Amino acid sequence: MEEITAAAAALSSAAFDYNRANYIFDARMRWGRFNTCYSMAMAQTSQYREDISDLTELTVTKADTYHTVGTICFFLNFELIVDGSLGVHGPAPPGWLMGLYWANVCIAIMFLVTFTWMAMHSGARATAGAAQMRTHTMRLPIPTPKMLDMARVTGNSFEKQRVHDVFRIPFAMRAGKESEVDEESGKRIPISDRRMPKWYHDEVEALRKDEGGPAPSPTSVPEHFELYRGLSEEWWCYDVYSRIGILVWFSYWLTSVSLFSMCHIFTELRLLWPAWTVTACFVTAHWGILRLDITSKPREGSMMCLPIEKIVPFVPVLAVFGMSIEYSILDPTPFWQGLIYTISWICYGIQLAWAIRVYDLVAPQHRSKESPEYAGDAWSPMEWPVPPAFQQAVYLVSAPKYLELGQTCLSQEMKAAKGQKGKTAPQKKAREFKSSMLPWKLFRGAI
Repeated sequence: MEEITAAAAALSSAAFDYNRANYIFDARMRWGRFNTCYSMAMAQTSQYREDISDLTELTVTKADTYHTVGTICFFLNFELIVDGSLGVHGPAPPGWLMGLYWANVCIAIMFLVTFTWMAMHSGARATAGAAQMRTHTMRLPIPTPKMLDMARVTGNSFEKQRVHDVFRIPFAMRAGKESEVDEESGKRIPISDRRMPKWYHDEVEALRKDEGGPAPSPTSVPEHFELYRGLSEEWWCYDVYSRIGILVWFSYWLTSVSLFSMCHIFTELRLLWPAWTVTACFVTAHWGILRLDITSKPREGSMMCLPIEKIVPFVPVLAVFGMSIEYSILDPTPFWQGLIYTISWICYGIQLAWAIRVYDLVAPQHRSKESPEYAGDAWSPMEWPVPPAFQQAVYLVSAPKYLELGQTCLSQEMKAAKGQKGKTAPQKKAREFKSSMLPWKLFRGAI
């Protein structure tokens, strides 16, 4: 009997020491897991804050660039209007050419004011939105002292464990399965085949009270992307149309400066070939920038199917041809006068067609499906009706709608339920906000 008692005591002592060593080991693992999770979550949240800064910096940098260009353009435009007044220091050019010149220079300054204001608005609104998110939403998940105290356990906590876990004989007495409390029945139900001691479930109840949210799926996206994309609805249109406004301004300004140059050369210098060479330079520049920025077809259902952008740069060529006849030694017979006016009306017709074509090019188009994403390429969601002709010229990058394969959000993982709860919970989405299409309305009115 004494031998049996001694063997039972030895077995109990060995089981006690074994289980207590496991408890101390798990306590260290519990503390390490807690600190590792929060350290990684803080590092990833710092990355998320950088995401907000990067997305905002893209808009702000473009806005600052457009604003700087606009400031220089104001000087160039007013130089043509004020210091370069035609007909003040010498003979006035023909009326048909002055009509072309003043129409182009005035339309240019109208778009100049418009895109400069849009650039200022987009940069300021994006900066304010990023500041709000970084100071209110994207905060580092730093654990409080109370949370640190709850994560730490002392050695004497082993005395509070149930007898089965304290004297459990390995291999002979198996631990219970990992389980959680069912909200409806109030009973514990198994959630996996893993065998876990009671103190593990105590850890889950003490340290993971906030769990139970939506479980991340392959299509889940971090919340800051969704929130920022919804916030971007307030300024993306201003960003896009400020960039388009620069192109439209350059188009009209290059035409006007070309017309101004030939007026000055013909009326004051009385030269022929310099007018042609200067015109050729501006026409080449005009044709080049239109080819660089207009890379795709306009919206469906366009009013002007003819690619006028390939024709409008050559309006000054027709004008300089008419001026060459106007200031030639030819007798002003009705034939030559009629030819000059015919050329002028052709120029006016091309300018009118160009205005209609600009309307088609800058008109927004709603999409029924998402565009594919490519690394390093511009991308915008289908909710943003970006003009298709300028898809690659506006340099628009939106927050993604899904993570790349293999990526995960630790903040969502820490909040997600580990069992059955939360699997059908909806993913947090961007706020519903209708994009402000005021920039398009301004463009439409200007055109």
